[in-house]
Amino acid sequence: MDTPDTSAAGVATPPPAAAPPFRRLKIAFVVHDYHRSGGHSRYVTELATRFAKEHEVHVFANRIADDGTAGIHFHHVPAWRANAFTTVLSFAVPVTLQVGRDFDVVHSQGFCGLVGNVFTAHMCNRAWHSALLKLDEGATLRESVFNKVTGALEHALYRFARKSPVIAVSDRVGQDLVKYYHCPSPMHVIYHGTDLETFSPETRRRYRDQARAQYGIPKDEFVFLYVGDLRKGARRCMQALTQVDKGLLLCVAATDPIPYRQFAKDLGVEQRVIFAGHTKQVERAFAAGDAFLLPTPYDSFAMVVSEAMGCGLPVVVSREAGVAELIRHGVNGLLLEDVTSHSELALHMRSLQDREWAEALGRAGRRTVEPLSWDAVAAQTMAVYKEVL
Repeated sequence: MDTPDTSAAGVATPPPAAAPPFRRLKIAFVVHDYHRSGGHSRYVTELATRFAKEHEVHVFANRIADDGTAGIHFHHVPAWRANAFTTVLSFAVPVTLQVGRDFDVVHSQGFCGLVGNVFTAHMCNRAWHSALLKLDEGATLRESVFNKVTGALEHALYRFARKSPVIAVSDRVGQDLVKYYHCPSPMHVIYHGTDLETFSPETRRRYRDQARAQYGIPKDEFVFLYVGDLRKGARRCMQALTQVDKGLLLCVAATDPIPYRQFAKDLGVEQRVIFAGHTKQVERAFAAGDAFLLPTPYDSFAMVVSEAMGCGLPVVVSREAGVAELIRHGVNGLLLEDVTSHSELALHMRSLQDREWAEALGRAGRRTVEPLSWDAVAAQTMAVYKEVL
């Protein structure tokens, strides 16, 4: 039988009191859109689904794709959706008025209004705009105006939030908030999670033949896959393709493909580039690929990269993406040092056509993201909530 500790005077020291159970919380999420298709919307759905099992969860959003998860209370927020600019401004005022004061935690996604005691920074608009200016395409006038406005709003939010903790989805975005907005708030870096069942080598094998048939890809053709906004590197992928003798480039994106088709034609690779449009089943696109490319000039994290790694695909990503913090060059992926260099990108693409080498990188990438489940993200986020309380 264990004996109690005693002090020098021989008096028994009582055991420490057990910590009281953590009480049921009333949590509000503030987000423009609620769905599972990606980005910060996916982030909220993953957290809300998990927290609703033990807590009272409310979601304030303009567009809501209710998937029937029990215990989530939805509140529609009006917004004028003419473009991104009007969406941000028209959503901010009503949601600020609509969210009451009776919540323990109000978790807002970046600047969604003047409300919140926890904020997740999914990007830094000024850093993104600065990256665009360095590229040949530059930034459009609309993008520059949008950056001026959203940059000012983000600056006001992060500069004056002060005691409200900020969750950054990578060290990169956390550093950007300090650099561009002088953010003084307590900072917590919590990487995005990965659905390890949906994005798995098994899923990739299951859908491979079907996905290749869907995109018209020959069975043995090597496929470089690009998923996401085409501005984030599709042109450089096509330029690199001109220096790679074999292989196709499959682009899966909602971006208007017309100017990119013309670019491919001008380069003489139009027969080797497939523009597949957007899909809500991106895991099937991963099944069609042999390697994943994202030479982005900026990305706060880039969830598509970690999902590709979950599928066992070898990845090539620029150091400008937050997810690059998870990658050791030549061990679990390949890092692009110069985002503007299509020759460097082509070198990596050629190396991945050694299938044995590519598969080894893919297996290591899968092992890297296995600890990054959404359950783990939820646990880390709840720890931040406890600090608030």
